[in-house]
Amino acid sequence: MKNQVIAKRYARALFSLASEAQAIEQYGSELGGFGELLVEFPELENALRNPLYPEAVKKTLFQKVAGQLQLSPVVNSFLNLLVEKRRIQHVPEIADYYRRLIDEHSNIARAKVKAAFKLGDDEIKKLAAVLEKKIGKKIVVEFEEDPSLLGGVFAQIGDFVLDGSVKRQLLNFKESLKRGAVG
Repeated sequence: MKNQVIAKRYARALFSLASEAQAIEQYGSELGGFGELLVEFPELENALRNPLYPEAVKKTLFQKVAGQLQLSPVVNSFLNLLVEKRRIQHVPEIADYYRRLIDEHSNIARAKVKAAFKLGDDEIKKLAAVLEKKIGKKIVVEFEEDPSLLGGVFAQIGDFVLDGSVKRQLLNFKESLKRGAVG
């Protein structure tokens, strides 16, 4: 829970700076890229947050990495602050919450869609169009193949769930039989 509070606080602060500078996407991309780097190289994260390393060593290491990534001055300062405050390990969560702020700002909703088999691009676009009408936001589909559904489609956007899977229909039918409603 504490990590989420930290992530929200720092993400909102950076988002506010990005809004003023009209660099919302740029800062998000830089932050996300650095977060991916920390996940890919956990020894880098350890070196940047380990209290056994002197502060000067951590700053030098960070500046070398930041220089290679060609970070904007604001994101560079932001990440440097996280190193100083020993919060650098939270960058992936901060980047995730920052992405949510971008989506909210851009009126975008992310739909997690599952089907028993791979859907084609046209089918995904049609599904996105239907969901856009229901939700009233632009939909970005994150597709996952799930053979356990047997057939049909399952879509989730936040708390909104659309379950048209054969698996769900069979479970509903089973419940109807138990209640004696089928006849």
